[in-house]
Amino acid sequence: MNLKQRMTLAISALMVLFAVFMAVVAVGYFERKLNETIIDQQSSLVSYIAGEIDSTLGIAQGLLVASATFVPADALDSPERTRRFLQSRTSLNKLFGNRLLVISADGRLVATSHNVAGSNPPSNFTDTPFFRETLRKRIPLISEMTTCCISPHSSEIVMTAPIFGPGNQVRGVLAGTIALRETNLLSRFGTLRIGKTGYLQLATANQTLIVHPERECILHQVGPLHGNLVTDAVKGFSGTRRTVNNKGVPMFTTARKLALKDWVVMANYPEKEVLAPIRAARGVMGVFTVAGVGALIILTSLSIGYLTRQLTAFTEHIRGLSEKEGADRRFPMPDTGDEISALSTAFNEMVTSLDQRTESLCESEERFRSTFEQAAVGIAHVDMDGRFIRLNSRFSDILGYAEHELLGMTVADITCPEYLESCQFCRQQLLEGKRSCATENRYLRKGGAHVWVNQTASVLLDSSDKPKYFIMVIEDISARKGAEEEVRRLNAGLEQRVAERTAELESVNIRLMAEIEQRAQAQEEIGWLNEDLMRQKAALEAANRELEAFSYSVSHDLRAPLRHIAGYGLALREDYGGQLDPQALEFIERMNAAARRMEQLIEAMLNLSRLGQGDVKRMPIDMSAMAREVVADLREAEPDRNVVITIADGLTAKGDPQLMRIVLENLLGNAWKYTGRSPLAEIDFGALTGGQPAFYVRDNGAGFEMAFADRLFGPFQRLHRDDEFAGTGIGLATVRRIINRHRGRIWAESAPGAGAVFYFSI
Repeated sequence: MNLKQRMTLAISALMVLFAVFMAVVAVGYFERKLNETIIDQQSSLVSYIAGEIDSTLGIAQGLLVASATFVPADALDSPERTRRFLQSRTSLNKLFGNRLLVISADGRLVATSHNVAGSNPPSNFTDTPFFRETLRKRIPLISEMTTCCISPHSSEIVMTAPIFGPGNQVRGVLAGTIALRETNLLSRFGTLRIGKTGYLQLATANQTLIVHPERECILHQVGPLHGNLVTDAVKGFSGTRRTVNNKGVPMFTTARKLALKDWVVMANYPEKEVLAPIRAARGVMGVFTVAGVGALIILTSLSIGYLTRQLTAFTEHIRGLSEKEGADRRFPMPDTGDEISALSTAFNEMVTSLDQRTESLCESEERFRSTFEQAAVGIAHVDMDGRFIRLNSRFSDILGYAEHELLGMTVADITCPEYLESCQFCRQQLLEGKRSCATENRYLRKGGAHVWVNQTASVLLDSSDKPKYFIMVIEDISARKGAEEEVRRLNAGLEQRVAERTAELESVNIRLMAEIEQRAQAQEEIGWLNEDLMRQKAALEAANRELEAFSYSVSHDLRAPLRHIAGYGLALREDYGGQLDPQALEFIERMNAAARRMEQLIEAMLNLSRLGQGDVKRMPIDMSAMAREVVADLREAEPDRNVVITIADGLTAKGDPQLMRIVLENLLGNAWKYTGRSPLAEIDFGALTGGQPAFYVRDNGAGFEMAFADRLFGPFQRLHRDDEFAGTGIGLATVRRIINRHRGRIWAESAPGAGAVFYFSI
C-alpha cells in the first residue's frame, strides 16, 4: 500500500468518523432542541389557555355577582318582575345561553330568563348540592356536574351568586347554567389546534371531559394515562408526559390545573407529528453520511486539493449562514452529480425544513401576540431595571399614554410616591422566589390624574432559573375605590351626628338629675304607699291560695261524673252498637271525644293549680343542655320530622330546674308543633345581649296576629283551631305562671305566616 493509498485511507477514515460523529451530534442536538421547543411551547400555551379559562369563568362569575346585587327588593315576590330583570341582563344571557334562574331562599324556582327549547328546570331546588352550598357558605360557587337545571338527561355546570336582602340575609340565589353538550362559554377552547392535528381538552377532578373538539367525547372518562395526569395535576403537577388518546394514538400531553376550579387543561400533540422533523433529519443525515463516505473515498483518491477547495466554499457558506436570508441560505452548488453536490442538496433540504419550522414558530408567536394585544386587562413586560419593554393597548388606555411613550418610562415614573415602597417590596419578593405578588396601587395617568389599579406581578425565568423579566397585569378599580371613599365620607358624617346626639343626651342627663332631686322628696310618700301595698299583697296571696284550692277541688270533683259519662258511652257503643243507626254511633263517638277533651282540660287545670304550691328553688341551670334534652325528646317522638334546630352554647340561668324544664318543654314544643306545615322548619334557642338579659325561642311556623297577643297567656285561650293545631290552651298560661313565680317577664312577637319569637327573663 503506497503513501497515496494510505493517506487516502487515513483521511477517508478520519472524515468518515467525523461525518458520522457530526451527524449523530447534530441529530441529537436538533432532536433535543425540538423537544424542548415543543414542550416549552405547549407549556406556555397551556398556561395561557388556563389563564384564559380562569378569566372567562371569573368574568362570568363577576357579572353574576354584580347582577345579584341589583336584583330589585320586590322582584322575588313577582315571577314576572324577576323574569323582566333577568331578560335585561344581556351579557349574562349571552354567556349562559339564556339560561338564567332565580331561586328563593326556600328552594322555590321564582323565574327563568327565557323558555329555552328542551329546558325543563324543577320547581324546587332544596335538595340540590349547589343551592345548599351557596346558602350555607353565602359566597358565589361553581358547581360540579349536575343534571337538575335543564332536564334529567342533560349535564351542565351551574354558577351561582347569593342574593342578599336587608340585614345581610340571603333572600335567594341567582344561577346561570352551562350546558356541556351545547355551545357554551367554554366551547371555543375545544376548537383550538396545536400544530396540524393537536388539540385541547378540559377535564374535571373526577376525570370527566367537559371540553373536547369532538362533542361526542364530552362527559366521557379520560383514558388511564390521561387519568393519572389529571390526578397529579389536581395535586399541583404542571408539565408534559407521553400518553395515548382514545383512538390509541401516542401523544405528548401537557397538563395544568385551573386556579378557580379543580379542572385540568390538557394540550395533546401527536408524537408522530412531533417527531416527524427528527425522522426526516435522521434520514437526511443518513443519506448525507453515506453520500459523504463515497464521495470522500473517490474524491480523496483523485484530488485532495479539489476536494479541499469545494469543502472550503461549503464551510464558508455555513459560517455565514446566520447572516443570510431566503434563497441565499442555500448552498449554490451546480448539479454535477458527485458527492459534494448530493451533500449540498441534502444540506439545502435541511435548511428548507428548518426555515419552514421557523416560519411555523413565528406564526405561533404571532397568535400569542394577537391574544396578548386583545386581552381585557393591561399586560406589560418589564425588564430587571423596571423599564417597560412590551405592553398591550389596554395597558396604555388605563394610563392614558401612547405605547411609544411608556416604552421610554419605568414603573417608578407612573407610580405615586407613597406607593413606591410597596412596589419595591413586591419586586424583592419576586426576586426571592415568590411566584406572584398582588397589590393595589395608585398610578399617575398622563396629565396628572390618578388611577387605582389592582396589580398582579410575576417573574419569568430563563432556562438557568435566572430572572429574565417581570410580567405585570393591571385592572382599573378606580370606580370601586370611589365607592369606598363615598362610604368613608358617609361614616364620617355619621360620627358627627353621633357626637351631636351625645351632646343632646348630656343635656337631658342634667335635666334628669334635677328630676331625681325632686323625686327624692317623694320617696318618703312612696314608703308609705309600699306599706299599704304589702298589706294588699298579703291579702291577695291569701285569695290566690283559696282560688287554687278551689280550682283543685273543682277539677278533682269533676272527674267522677266525667268518668261515668265516658264509661256509659263506651258501654252503650259496645252493648247496643249493633242496634243503633250510623248517626247515633256518630253522636256516641262525639260524646266520648268531648269527654276525653274534658279530661285533658281538667288535667291541665290541675297542673296549673299545682304550680302555685311549694317554694321556688334557686340554683344554677345549664339552659343549653336542658334545651338539648327537650329537643331530643321531641325528635324521638317524631323521628320523621326534618327540623333545623340551633341551640346557643353556654346559656345559664338561676332558678327552679323542674319549673324551667316545664317552660322549655312548652315553648320548644309549641315551636315544634306550629312549624309542622313549614317546608323547611327552623327553630332557634338563644339569649339577647345588652340591656335586660332575656332568653328567646324563635320559629318560622304559622305565627299569629299581634292584635290578639294579650290572649296568648290566658288559660284555655287559643289562636288556632283544633283541626289546624291540637292543644288545650293551658301551656302558655303555665309558662307565664312559672315566669311570674321567678319574678320575671314573658312576651312575644309574631306575624301570620312569618313565625313567632317568645322572650322570657327570670
